[in-house]
Amino acid sequence: MNLFILSNEVQQFINDNLASDIHKILLKKSPFAEVTSKELVEQIESKSKSKQKLPTWFETKNILYPNKLHLSQTSSEISAHYKSNLVKGKTLIDITAGLGIDSYAFSKNINRVFHVEKNEELSAIAQHNFIQLGATNIECISTDGISFLKNNPQSFDWIYLDPSRRDKNNKKVYYLSDCEPDVTEHLDFLFTKSNNILIKTGPLLDLNNGLKQLRNVKKIHIIAIGNEVKEVLWLLDKNYSEEPQIKTINFKNESEQIFQFYLNQERSVISTYSRPLAFLYEPNAAILKSGAFEYIGKHYNLNKLHSNSHLYTSGELISFPGRVFKILNILDYSKKSLKKINTSKANITTRNFPDSVEKIRKKLQIKDGGNSYLFFTTDKDQKLIVINCTKIFK
Repeated sequence: MNLFILSNEVQQFINDNLASDIHKILLKKSPFAEVTSKELVEQIESKSKSKQKLPTWFETKNILYPNKLHLSQTSSEISAHYKSNLVKGKTLIDITAGLGIDSYAFSKNINRVFHVEKNEELSAIAQHNFIQLGATNIECISTDGISFLKNNPQSFDWIYLDPSRRDKNNKKVYYLSDCEPDVTEHLDFLFTKSNNILIKTGPLLDLNNGLKQLRNVKKIHIIAIGNEVKEVLWLLDKNYSEEPQIKTINFKNESEQIFQFYLNQERSVISTYSRPLAFLYEPNAAILKSGAFEYIGKHYNLNKLHSNSHLYTSGELISFPGRVFKILNILDYSKKSLKKINTSKANITTRNFPDSVEKIRKKLQIKDGGNSYLFFTTDKDQKLIVINCTKIFK
């Protein structure tokens, strides 16, 4: 950790070049004897990315940033704030703490937070930043999280971990048992140190596989920001043995789309089907990740177009956690019908359809964008159809 980066001159240079071409800076000799061009570029890149992802860090003076890879692996400030409201108590230990975005958020609701990170430089950066942010109830410890717990007699109200989803060769892994640390291997031990465990996993982890590998899962939170799933949270309670609830949330501009259900509700639903009616509904990404394909229709009294399409329709307009469209017309997927699509630009979506968006664009000579929305899908009678819509903005 190079503290010369914090000098007024270097900080001014970083702020002045947030929108500059970093390649030019990298190729030039650094204007500062104590700070290399590479270090300057790392700070500029990471601070630029933090403007949207970590606005509090961006606005706080004398923050040190890790390289952009470490920053890309951190929680956003939005998701960190959300998960901080899931915990309460006197003590929490974050055993894979990284830059400390989550630890900082937890410190708002927990009396004492232990930030445990085995990367010494990352731990030092986090400790420095906590001081700048005015967080005085976070203790930073640079060591392996599991080893620290084994060598420490203390128990905690909460254990939080975000297992690394990359192996020793830096390749992505998709199963909990392949992550580091392997929470499935250490789960029994972790429950000797706390009754409450919160685990963050990536959006690609299959929920059914996660449920098979974990136990005492009380609630699963699926977090999307701008209709992109960012993380899945697993809340484990040592004393809970019932069926877990699944809560989905999509942060959209200043609003939140929330939908929650129990797995047995999804399993017990028999969906109703129809041809497209007046309005078309596409669930947001968090709901699609949850697998609530049947219950979402029943809950909102909607018909499905097809068992595998995951598009819904109704004759009356309703408020819905996803995108909503007014259907203009419906076309068969045939040469004759496709000639009626009289547009050079449209937003194209495929659901349960054999051709890709790219192939359709090439075939119909349609560019991306505009105010037209075309859904290429399969209806309840197994026919390929095109639904021409306009989006309803709410």
